[in-house]
Amino acid sequence: MASEIPSSRPPAHATSTQRPAVQVQSPVLQVQSSLPAQLNVGDSTQAQVLAMREVQNAFQVLLRLSLANGQQSTIEVKTTQPLAAGNILNVTALSAQQLAFNLIPSATSAIATRIDTALLAPGTLLQGKVTQVEPSPQGGFKIIVSVNNNALAGQQLQLESTKSLPLNSTLIARVDGAQQLTFQPLTARLEPLAINQELQKQFNQQGSLGQLFKGLDTLAPGNLSPAAQKTLQQLLSGMPEFSSLLDPKKLAQSLTNSGAQLENRLLSGALDSASQDIKANLLRLIAQIIPTLPNSNPALATSQSVMLSQALPGLLRDQLLGNTQAQLREQAMRFPLPTRLLQSLDNPNDLGSLLRLAAAAVSRLQTHQLSSLGQTHTNTEGAQVTVWQVEIPARDQHNIVPLQIKFQHEEPAQKKSDKAAVPVWKIDLSFDLEPLGPLHIQASLQGSSISSQVWAQESTTADFIDHELSNLRDRLLAIGLTVEDLSCHQGSPPQGQKTSLQQRWIDDKA
Repeated sequence: MASEIPSSRPPAHATSTQRPAVQVQSPVLQVQSSLPAQLNVGDSTQAQVLAMREVQNAFQVLLRLSLANGQQSTIEVKTTQPLAAGNILNVTALSAQQLAFNLIPSATSAIATRIDTALLAPGTLLQGKVTQVEPSPQGGFKIIVSVNNNALAGQQLQLESTKSLPLNSTLIARVDGAQQLTFQPLTARLEPLAINQELQKQFNQQGSLGQLFKGLDTLAPGNLSPAAQKTLQQLLSGMPEFSSLLDPKKLAQSLTNSGAQLENRLLSGALDSASQDIKANLLRLIAQIIPTLPNSNPALATSQSVMLSQALPGLLRDQLLGNTQAQLREQAMRFPLPTRLLQSLDNPNDLGSLLRLAAAAVSRLQTHQLSSLGQTHTNTEGAQVTVWQVEIPARDQHNIVPLQIKFQHEEPAQKKSDKAAVPVWKIDLSFDLEPLGPLHIQASLQGSSISSQVWAQESTTADFIDHELSNLRDRLLAIGLTVEDLSCHQGSPPQGQKTSLQQRWIDDKA
C-alpha cells in the first residue's frame, strides 16, 4: 500500500535548482556476428524479429535487416529486453557491434487469446506482468498480461479470470493447454528464486568432504566433549566400505543416510532414524563444538555465529543477484562438484578450523540438494525431468573416498499415438579410487536398452577399462539388456550443458 511507504521531504531551506536535460537513450542490441557492409555507422533501417531464445539473464535474437538496396540480411544479436517473433524494429548502427533500436508501436498491438503449445509445452511455467484489468460483460475480468519469459517473451496474452489481479503485478502460471492456465501460489513463485540464491551461496561456502575426514583423523579425541565424541563416533561408523556399495540394500541405505533426506525426516518426525545421517551428525558436531571454543558464550561470538549461519540454510536473506552470481550458479549446477580445499587442520587442537571444515562439508551436501532442485524441470518437449544428486563418503581400506552420484529420470509427455512413451533413467558416478585415479561414469537406460561412457584421467586406467569393455558387454547381454554403446575415453567429461541444434534459423537454400 502507498500509505505504508515512507516518504522523505526536503528541508525548508532546500531550493530548487535547474538541472540540465538528460537525453534518453534507446535500448541497445549487441551484435554477435557482423553487420552487412551496406549498413554504416549512423545509418538506420527496419528489422524484423525472426526468432528469440532465452540465454542467462539475456535474450538471443535473430533479426532480418532491410537494406537500402532492397536486399535483406540476417544477423544474430543479444539484448536484455525480450522481443517476440514478428516484432518490427527501427534500428540505428551505433558501431560495428551495437545497434540502437525502438519497437514500432503497430507491431505490439496484437494480443493473443491462445498459446501455441508447440512453443510452450503443457506443464511449463509462464511469467508475466499485468498491464490491463477491466470487468467483462459476461462476468469476471478480462486481463492483459505481457509475457517476459520463454519463447513468448514480449507478447501479450488476454486472459479471462473470475478474480481481479493488481495492475503491474507479476504472475506465474502453469500452461495446461492452448487456452488454459493455472495460477501458481506464492510459494511456487518464490521457490525458483530461493533455490538459485541459496545454491550460489552454499556453493561458494562448500568444501570437500575428504578434507574434513582427514582433519578428523588428526584430531585428539580428548579435545571434544563426551557428547561430541559420541557424535563423531556415529559419523565415522556410519560410513560404508566402498566394496559394500555393490550390495543394492546397503547402497540404498547409504543413499538414505547421505543427508539428502534429512529435511523429510525432520518434517515427518522420524528423528530416531537420523542417527546415521551424515548431515544430521555434522550439524550436531558443529553445535557441540561451538560452546567449547575459547571465549564462547551462550549468545555465540560474532565469528562463531557466522560459521553456524553458513552451515544452516536461510533461503530468502540475500538480495537479487547479478551476472557474477549467475556464473556461480552455473558452476554449482555442474556435475561433479569440483574439489575445494580450505585451510588444512594442521593443529589437532584447532577446533575452530575443524568447525569451518564441518560447516563447509554441510554446505557441500546442501549444494547437491539444491542443485537437484534446480535441475528438476519440465523441458521444451513437455517431459518431466527429475534429478537426485548426492555424495557418499565410503571407506577404501585406510582411505575415505567421496562418491558423487547423480540420478536423472525423464518422464516423456503423453502423446496421442498408441505407442506408450518409455521413461529414461540416467546415472553419473564420479570418484577417485587408488590406484585407478579419477573416474567418471555415465550410463543411460531406456526400457531394456543401455549405453555407457567412462572417462579416466590416467592413461593406464583408460587402457585397462577399454580392454575390459567386452566383458562388461557380455555380462549386460547375459541379463537381457540390449547394449547400444560402450566406450572409454582418457580425460574428463565435457563440462556445462550440452547444446543441441533444435531448428535451423537460416535457410541457406532460400
